[in-house]
Amino acid sequence: MWNANATPKNIPDQWAINELLARMSPSAREVLATMLEEAFSSGMHEALVVLHEGHIAPFVQGYEGTPFHDFVGRLNGWNWPE
Repeated sequence: MWNANATPKNIPDQWAINELLARMSPSAREVLATMLEEAFSSGMHEALVVLHEGHIAPFVQGYEGTPFHDFVGRLNGWNWPE
């Protein structure tokens, strides 16, 4: 379920997503969830790259390299520095 409050008349685009998910097998929903998670992470990474390269505070410097390196590292289990 994407949005339990969605109906064909109230938030029809999200109701359509609910309908799509209902037709999918659990394994197909897992594939879709992985795809969406990877797209979100990629978008965040690219946004951090642009902010860093534009010298936009506070994205100029990271804890361990650049902010986008910190982001990817934390996704891969790096601990935050003390």
